[in-house]
Amino acid sequence: MKGVLDKEYALQREKWRALKYRLRRRADEAVQAIRVFYPDPERILDLGTAEGRMLSRIKDKYPSTLCVGLEYSPDLLDLGVAFFKNISFIRADAQNMSFFKDASFDVIVAAAIIEHLENPREMLRESSRILKSGGILIITTPHPTWDKIASALGMIKGTHQSTMSLRSLIDLCGKENFRVLKNGGFMISPIGFPGELLIEKLLSIIKLDRLLPNQLIVVRNP
Repeated sequence: MKGVLDKEYALQREKWRALKYRLRRRADEAVQAIRVFYPDPERILDLGTAEGRMLSRIKDKYPSTLCVGLEYSPDLLDLGVAFFKNISFIRADAQNMSFFKDASFDVIVAAAIIEHLENPREMLRESSRILKSGGILIITTPHPTWDKIASALGMIKGTHQSTMSLRSLIDLCGKENFRVLKNGGFMISPIGFPGELLIEKLLSIIKLDRLLPNQLIVVRNP
């Protein structure tokens, strides 16, 4: 399948500062969204979990919560099973999750996956079905302009089928009747620096965070 990352990329995330930082920031954004919008989840699903490194960070914050990682690559799943015993893994396509019952999860995290999918709306439709009423979906995806720049510089791993602006993503979520709770940008730097979070907070106040390289949207299921 196009866009599926490999074992080499997962192992690089143990060593490369930029990859480690991006993963940590996405995990932190997800944890913050859960804390604010669904503070006591019983079941969390991470779509495109890779080897589960980000989901494991979320699990550390919610040790009593069942955390399930869904991943298409068998090699990445093998790594996850070996690395992280505190989370469950399942091999599947995020665009077809018919094996999950309706209203199975409180929270779904879809970090840096939607740009890899051939049919993002199918993921949203399936997410709505398997989320409980009132459950939340957390999506991160690169800003289209910055994505083009990163691709030109050789910083993108895997194939991006398409990238969406926040406006396009909000419209797509609206078609599945999700209610937007939060949207904006984050991560000024690919490696982080002192005071970055404060600057991002100030940018969000004046609505300039939408120009940042990474986009975040949190939506609630009807």
